Formats: sequence, structure tokens, C-alpha cells
Amino acid sequence: MARLSAERLAHAAFLYYIQGQSQMDVAKQLGVTRSNVSRMLRAAREQYIVKFEIAYPLDRDPALEQRLLAKFSDSGVNEVVVVPGRASDPGESSRGLLAVGQAACDWLEKNLNDGQTLGLCWGSTVEAMVESASFSRRVDVQVVQLAGELSIDSRFSGHDLVRNLAEKLGGRYQYFNAPATMQDEQAAAALMRTEQVSNALALGRTSNVAVLGVGHYGLDSSNLFLQRAGASDEEIEEAIERGAIGQISGRFYDSAGRQLDLAINKRIISLDLSDLQAIETVVAVASGESKAQAVTAAIEGGLVNVLIVDSPLGKALAAS
Repeated sequence: MARLSAERLAHAAFLYYIQGQSQMDVAKQLGVTRSNVSRMLRAAREQYIVKFEIAYPLDRDPALEQRLLAKFSDSGVNEVVVVPGRASDPGESSRGLLAVGQAACDWLEKNLNDGQTLGLCWGSTVEAMVESASFSRRVDVQVVQLAGELSIDSRFSGHDLVRNLAEKLGGRYQYFNAPATMQDEQAAAALMRTEQVSNALALGRTSNVAVLGVGHYGLDSSNLFLQRAGASDEEIEEAIERGAIGQISGRFYDSAGRQLDLAINKRIISLDLSDLQAIETVVAVASGESKAQAVTAAIEGGLVNVLIVDSPLGKALAAS
């Protein structure tokens, strides 16, 4: 199908989503086939001509929040948000992402101030946050990437994340025009010395607030990262032998939250974990009890100030 104008895509979307017409009725009105209408509606969503807001109840578990705050306050955590989830529910994974993502948006709306810089690290929960984001007030912030280009969900690049969130907030954005990984240490070092990349890293370090996804080594989004980084068998084996527990923005760390000196870390184009520790407020977003070890390690490593999780993960953290 040839690329259609935004006006024609909007017309199809209006007939289908607002007037409630069937795809067949829309096809008749527009003089196209039903399959063309389906493709038009998909294009309207992909081009953000159609944007959905999903109203999800943000009930919280204050008792569990207080338990976690008491447990982790000595490690730098000063706020905890726990939203509902049921570990036994097969559909809970996506709902957990949505609930945590929307809770993070709620936190941002209440706490961001004009003139601040907001840094984003990629991750499935961060992507869910941006996709479902909706704000009732405009905040003139600058949204920046804390790492080079990589997407966990193929629909979203790092560029998409900062642009979409900035537009929803009413702020500005700055791209990080570099890949997340290079083929070897020498190429990564050379790229990080370039003016464009060094400036992007320096800008990331000025973030007042950073929102991070936390991955458990070898599972889910971290496993996807290893695949997309082209991790060799030797690099994977080295990480296991050195005790890799978690991953934030491509940087692997051990059970104490210490960044590991790994071969794959030397190919990554992103801020170091020490840079993230220096940011005033770091918001960690995660869902699912399988991430308990990785999140605990990140907290113990001083990488988390605000913790936003679902109840299965919250309960696992409390029990650890």
C-alpha cells in the first residue's frame, strides 16, 4: 500500500474508533478494501495519528511499601511505590508492566519541575511507561538518552522513547546518535572520544532525574540485550563466572551492585553505573518476582532512590 496522507489515515481512524463503524463500512466509505482499512488503522497507530490512553487503576499497597522502605532506606531508597499484580495470573506480565509504567508516569507528573533534565535508559518497563504515558500538566523538561540506540521492543528505538515522552510532557528532547554496542573495545573507545558521543554522555550526566529499567542477567529483556549486542559465547561465560546478577543500560553488575569489568561492558556505549549513582534522583521501575535478585543488588549498590514495582516483585524483595 502506497504511503497515505495523515489526513486520510485520520479519516479512517475517526470512522472506526470514534464513530464505531466496522472495517467493512469504513472500506465502503473510503472506496478501498477491508484489508486496506486494517493496514490504514495500523499505520495510524504506528505514526501516532491515533494515541490510546488506558485508564488502569493505580491502587497501592501501603503496608508493603513501608516494609520495603524500612528495609532499603539505609541503601538510599527514600520512596517506594507498589502497584497490584498476581504472579499466578498468566496475563499478569503485561498488566504488571502497564501498572508499573503508569505508576512511574504518575510519579513523574508529581515530581518533575520545569528546567530539569530527565534521563531514560531503555528497557521493557520504561517502554511500557512511555507508551501508556498521559499527563494532565505541561512540564518544560529536557528528555535525554543515557545510552546509545537499542530497543527491547522492536517498535520503539531510544529516539522514539525520548521524543514521545518529551512530546507528552510538553518538553524538549535530545537524541543520542550512536549505537548501544560496538564490535570491539577499540571501536567503542574511539566512538566515545568523538565530540558528538562525549557530549551526549556529558548531557546524560547532568540529569536531575533518571528512569531505569532493571534486568536480571540472562532473563527476558537482559537476554534480548545479549542477543542484540551479539554477545559471544566467551562473553556470556565470562559474565556467568564473574557473578553477573543484573543489567542496567547494558552495564552488568554483581550481587553487591558493583559494575563488573567484563569484555562486553567494554563494547557498550552508555553511562557507567558510577555516573548513574551520581544523579540526584534515580527511579527504578521493574515488574515480576524473577527480578528480585537483580533489583536487590541494584539497591545495595546505591543505584536506586525511588523504587516502583508490582506486588509480586515487592513481596519477593521483602522476603529476600
